[in-house]
Amino acid sequence: MGDFLGIAFNVISPIFMVIGISYIVGRSLNPDPRALSVFLIYVLVPTLTFKGIRETQLSPQELGGMALMVLGITASMIIIGLVVVRFMKWENQLAGGFMITLFMINSANYGIPVNTFAFGEEGGKVAIVYYALNTVAASILGVYFASGGNANPRQAINNMVRVPLIYAVFVGLAFNFGKFSLPLPLERAVDITASGAIPTMLALLGLQLARTKAFTGKLRPVLIGTVIRLILSPLIAVPIALLLGLTGITFSVAVLQSSMPTAILANALASEFGSDTEYTAMMTLVSTLASVVTLSIVLLALGVRA
Repeated sequence: MGDFLGIAFNVISPIFMVIGISYIVGRSLNPDPRALSVFLIYVLVPTLTFKGIRETQLSPQELGGMALMVLGITASMIIIGLVVVRFMKWENQLAGGFMITLFMINSANYGIPVNTFAFGEEGGKVAIVYYALNTVAASILGVYFASGGNANPRQAINNMVRVPLIYAVFVGLAFNFGKFSLPLPLERAVDITASGAIPTMLALLGLQLARTKAFTGKLRPVLIGTVIRLILSPLIAVPIALLLGLTGITFSVAVLQSSMPTAILANALASEFGSDTEYTAMMTLVSTLASVVTLSIVLLALGVRA
């Protein structure tokens, strides 16, 4: 019990302190979070991704294993989600919202700092790799399911390629495998920019949660989704990671990232493409709060001690 409380206090609570302060600012001053989100999407996150992938010590085999890990978890969540939707006979809007909340996970502004605190700087770099790979998959599938399966795949790909994240992934890989170096001024500029990404992501999450309202009418679907996202997903992640031969920090990060709550992005996609925004908003809020307990348990199971 002492280790559990220690992990919740030392690893999880610093993140919620920053989120909480931003939440208070959001509720009291009502700033527009869009300015932060635009800067994150087009500047900070691509720079952080480039830096993390360029500096990662993962071998090509480990990178391939991480990609298969992301695909395995995403496919598992989709299969489980389709079974639940078919059994519960939910209408299309709720079904679409339910589906995207299962595989659109907060592996960035929550997952990266948690992994950094738990496993050190190397854990944070591996978490960035997972996040980048997951974002590529979730961007296309999220648009498809958020629109009830009627999205144009070409449109989904066009939306994705306009975001610089995917280019940061490939440029980072090129610099990593080619052992290229940056001029010192550019190196320092990358370091400064990347260092601002995580606090800005946490601040954005707090501001976005301040605008989230709870809707009791969707309580049952939210509870089902939360159990799948926070409990079933890590249980599935462990055998997948073992089957792929992931070990050490790579194994731990892969499992922990797969255990993250629903991302705010799910609500944005639901709003844009016509899914149930009430459900996605409540799912994001409930899963984020419940993750304080579930992530502490996962960290304890992974051998992290206070």
